[in-house]
Amino acid sequence: MIAALTLVGLAGCASVSPQRVNIDRMDYGQVVADSWKRQTLLNVVRLRYADAPMFLDVSSIINSYTVGGNANAQATLPSRINPDVLQIGATGIWSNTPTVTYQPLLGDRFTRSLLQPIPPASVFQLLQGGWGANLVFRTVVGSVNGLRNASLGAPADPGFVELTEALTRIQRAGNIGIRVESRKDGGGVLAVIRREESGTELGEDSRRVRNLLGLGEDVSEFEIAYGLIPRHPNEVAVLTRSMMEIMLQLGFGIDLPVALVESGRALPGQRQPGDAQGRPLVHIHSGTEAPADAYAAVPYKGYWYWIDDTDIESKRTFTFLMILFSLAETGQTTAAPVVTVPSR
Repeated sequence: MIAALTLVGLAGCASVSPQRVNIDRMDYGQVVADSWKRQTLLNVVRLRYADAPMFLDVSSIINSYTVGGNANAQATLPSRINPDVLQIGATGIWSNTPTVTYQPLLGDRFTRSLLQPIPPASVFQLLQGGWGANLVFRTVVGSVNGLRNASLGAPADPGFVELTEALTRIQRAGNIGIRVESRKDGGGVLAVIRREESGTELGEDSRRVRNLLGLGEDVSEFEIAYGLIPRHPNEVAVLTRSMMEIMLQLGFGIDLPVALVESGRALPGQRQPGDAQGRPLVHIHSGTEAPADAYAAVPYKGYWYWIDDTDIESKRTFTFLMILFSLAETGQTTAAPVVTVPSR
């Protein structure tokens, strides 16, 4: 009888351990991060094959637990047939019912996130935030004051390459900054490149940047605007890419299967030997077998496509691509579905 009462007491005190928060948060967070990488990689591959991209956002994850139990005990008086009769029983209930809500990227959100160019001011904000000028300019910028970046396999202008290399050295010295100033039309963003003494390496880089951008020798700060050609001498016109354009550019780093190339299933275009920055933004391998160790891998049209886990440059650029999605999200997003979970 004492054992039965103990079971009843344990059933009444059953609860979900707070440690489940640590377990679930880490597990679900890892799965969502991995699926985000794989979805992005798949869309890069799909675009190279002229296929439409499709994004499903995980808008909510709700995990509910049910813990319960019951116990019973029964005793009867001894009889001649069975002198000692005692029956004890117990049951327990444990259920875990996660609810995941997906939201497709369509309509206005699709336009904002994938088709609108990244704001030019964000380019220099990324530099100030610690991202390398070489990475940012090669990935995000289409042209600066008419100096063209590599595009769809065509090489970049030599001046664009020289500009990014000089800006990278200036950035490492901490000589680039931005500030926002109020204007009558709603505000303006100025970039500042600190002047250095002539004859020094940084001084020569600063002079070369101003020369490539068509700025005067005495100009240390300039206004940033979106466009192909500047409207006045102290303006730098930056033609930025949209997320769709960036993913298309990444697609030209795919090692396409020969059979699919010869059949005309993929967009043409390969990087030319004369490209000073001939390495792809991201090197994506392909093969008939799933890779044993990969940063991200997806199947498509009977082949596997992956980024090698030891390719740190490709991993860094691909991670940068996913961070750019947050910059492309402007305005108010569509409200996610509301799910109500009853409490006891």
